[in-house]
Amino acid sequence: MKILITGGAGFIGSNLAQHFLSKDHQVRVLDNFATGKPENILPLID
Repeated sequence: MKILITGGAGFIGSNLAQHFLSKDHQVRVLDNFATGKPENILPLID
């Protein structure tokens, strides 16, 4: 399944991304980093 997570660099979004990636889904993250942090998603980037 292809999934788009808005606010994916925040706490909830990054954990959701990790969850869906562990289930072998394709995940895209959209975030303006107003409150999210890039380091939250760095381990998930390939």
